[in-house]
Amino acid sequence: MSEQTPEKDSSISATGSGGRYPRTGRPLEARSKSSSIPYGLLLVMAIIIAVGGWLVYDLFEATEGELENARARIMQLEERARITDEAVTETGASASEQINLWESEIRRLEQQRKRNKSAIDANQVALQKQVKTLSAIETSMRGLKAQVSRHEGSFTQQQEVIDQLNTLQENVEQLVNQQRDLVDKVNVTSMTTSGLRSSLEPRVKENEEAIAAIDAYRREVNARLADLKRRIESSLP
Repeated sequence: MSEQTPEKDSSISATGSGGRYPRTGRPLEARSKSSSIPYGLLLVMAIIIAVGGWLVYDLFEATEGELENARARIMQLEERARITDEAVTETGASASEQINLWESEIRRLEQQRKRNKSAIDANQVALQKQVKTLSAIETSMRGLKAQVSRHEGSFTQQQEVIDQLNTLQENVEQLVNQQRDLVDKVNVTSMTTSGLRSSLEPRVKENEEAIAAIDAYRREVNARLADLKRRIESSLP
């Protein structure tokens, strides 16, 4: 009996105080750890969401900047296209105006060329007539000279040649007289019509030059005729 009493007292002392105030050492520490895990996950998730939001915002800002740059580039291209279109329109209008001016000038030159061609053709016809007349005179002179050289021994034929030469000289003198009469008539007309004087003076000058040329030609013919007469007379017996 006396041996069991201490054991009961020790058990009572060990459990008596524990029954009213139980120990919480290890179980309380595990319980605090299990309650702190969700807060860490929430913190990590908040950080991830913040970083993701910052990345999304930065990407949005970059995309918005690129969009603004693209809009500015499009506006620049539209402005360049408008300026180019205006320049092309102005250049086309200027080129069309220049082409019209050139076509008008070409038509004017073509009309002037036609008028000049008509005048040149008329002058060519007159020149050909004069050339034919001179050729006929030269042919006649050569024929007369050949005839004189072939018939130097015949007085009758020589006299005929002299008569022909005299006739030719008379024709030349008549032509000179006609030209002088024409000049006199032109001079009289220019004196009576002073208003036409400015337009007739060049013609009068041309006629005077023609008369001077004809006089020179007549003097040359007279000299040739005189020389021919001397030769014929010297050949007479």
